[in-house]
Amino acid sequence: MPYTDEPRSFGSVLEVLYKKLGLEGYAKEFKAVSVWGTVVGPHIARVSEVEKIVNGVLYVKVKNSAWRNELNFKKVTIIHQLNKHIGQELVIDIVFR
Repeated sequence: MPYTDEPRSFGSVLEVLYKKLGLEGYAKEFKAVSVWGTVVGPHIARVSEVEKIVNGVLYVKVKNSAWRNELNFKKVTIIHQLNKHIGQELVIDIVFR
């Protein structure tokens, strides 16, 4: 029997599965975590690590206090860019630790 459907990316298959299982919110949260490096760029990604997201608050571990201060100044921009990549207003705050 020949395969007649167009091939789909694994990510699109997971989106459908998550939606059917009622886990769509978790998929969006995972996307917020996974696009961190893309949004902040490689330099900031090297000195920071996303720990978790809870109720719209993203918790990020930062290498030192100087970087924590720098990222606090950029917080609003980072939140905007993350939500733009996700496609909805999911991240409402970021806590840098």
